[in-house]
Amino acid sequence: MRNLLFISLCLLSTVSFGQSNKFTFQTGSQYELPRKTEDLAFFGNDKDGIINLSIKKDELNIIKFDAVKLTQTDDKTIGLDATKNFNSEELTSFHNGNYFWIHSDWDKSNEKELLYADKVDVQSAKIVSSTKINETTKITGTGGGYRGFVIGYNKVTDKYQYNYSADDKKLLISYKLRSDRGREKDTYDKIGLIVFDDNMTKLWGNEFVMPYSEAIMDLTDYSIDSKGNAYILAKVYDSEKRREKDKETGKPAYHFEILKFTKDSKEVSHTIISVGDYFVKDASLIESPTHDMIIASTYSKKSKGDGTDGVFLTVLDQTGRVAKYKNGYYEFPVEDLEKFESARRKRKMEKKDDYEAPNLQVRDIVTKADGSIFITCEEYYIIQHSSTDSHGFTTTWNEYFYEDIIAAKIKASGEFAWLRKIPKKQKGIATTTLSYKLITDATGYYFLYLDDKKNMDLTEDESPKYYVDGHKGDVVVSKLDNEGNLTKEVIFDTKDEDLMICPTKFDKINANQFIGRARIKRNVFQPLLITVK
Repeated sequence: MRNLLFISLCLLSTVSFGQSNKFTFQTGSQYELPRKTEDLAFFGNDKDGIINLSIKKDELNIIKFDAVKLTQTDDKTIGLDATKNFNSEELTSFHNGNYFWIHSDWDKSNEKELLYADKVDVQSAKIVSSTKINETTKITGTGGGYRGFVIGYNKVTDKYQYNYSADDKKLLISYKLRSDRGREKDTYDKIGLIVFDDNMTKLWGNEFVMPYSEAIMDLTDYSIDSKGNAYILAKVYDSEKRREKDKETGKPAYHFEILKFTKDSKEVSHTIISVGDYFVKDASLIESPTHDMIIASTYSKKSKGDGTDGVFLTVLDQTGRVAKYKNGYYEFPVEDLEKFESARRKRKMEKKDDYEAPNLQVRDIVTKADGSIFITCEEYYIIQHSSTDSHGFTTTWNEYFYEDIIAAKIKASGEFAWLRKIPKKQKGIATTTLSYKLITDATGYYFLYLDDKKNMDLTEDESPKYYVDGHKGDVVVSKLDNEGNLTKEVIFDTKDEDLMICPTKFDKINANQFIGRARIKRNVFQPLLITVK
């Protein structure tokens, strides 16, 4: 959920950060949600207040807090006409201060998927309107079927995807319709796209049949521009064999395409993106300040493996022309990748003629008004474990790894300004406190994450120690200024304060304040406000 902030934090303190910034932490009054309540969202702004939205069976609970004092000012329970197929989907917000709770239902008798948007007035702590915003046939999602609105039941979830324009004034809601089961080569995805403005007024919507069958096409990313045009980034294989490499030429046996969808046409326009002889590993799509669409992808010179040579940037302009962004290819300097590695690991890297960084995924693409681009990648992978007991029963589970951050800046002139490696090792069988949150301002880029205390004073010939999810660690901010200078600060030590934090869930309520919650114990919370000065 876009605005959901879950922070297990309970403290009131002020700490210095860097040379000119100061972080002030302020906590409010404790409050408790009813048992078996589904916590939906924690959101608001500095003018109207803060809201905690939760639901229990057919009751919606709204708790309001003063945004300055963080004291509870209101508590309401609203009855809902919720069927057994009811699903809470998303709490969406826009920069104009509008908040909408989106929820869905399945009308089994008429076989219709229904989607609603309820406007939440934060100032009055009320639902002021409810509108049906879409109706269609059955769509796909995750989970095991419609089994009623009871916490813990295996319901269909993640039926819709939400994407916002760069100016935060347009919202794209997308979904995939369920097709009759058949052979992949005979099945073409049918995707629903609906575009809304920042008042949740529907601008247009349609359902499109994809130009290629499921056997050869994967939909990898969705986006929307400030004019309300929708985009899908697709990977298209040369054949149903879905090979990564052509056996005869040695070149990629696939290509990427940008599918564009507009209000005035039911046709799908698609533009081919060429990356030459390289192999695209992971790609993302975002609008630039000039309203062009930028595709940022990691690439490799090898078809097999999980390595990355660097980042490839492509631009789709408003006329539909595709071109490399400036130099196009930005290879990661090996001398930077070798930093913060053990001596043994460095020797292995040096033995390879063409070393590639493993398991990198594009996390953030920040386009600046001056035309420069800032890109972050994170080393991420999953290891599956299994064990068999004396009765022959086998249990399997995943262990998640979130490791080094690779950050790179491309100048407006197209030059590779710099690349920096931020050493980090995190793992766990859950991901609650893992990964990082990127916060940007005019002075640079801040990375908030949990780390082992031993990693604060690493030299470039040392590798970091692991922080394990659910255990105590340091809350760290690493900052890269606009020239690429890296500094690190410990905000506080969770071992000393007996607290935990989920960095990825911070959310802004104005230019320099972030709102969150302390979780004291099960269903007991406390508001948290972070001010950057």
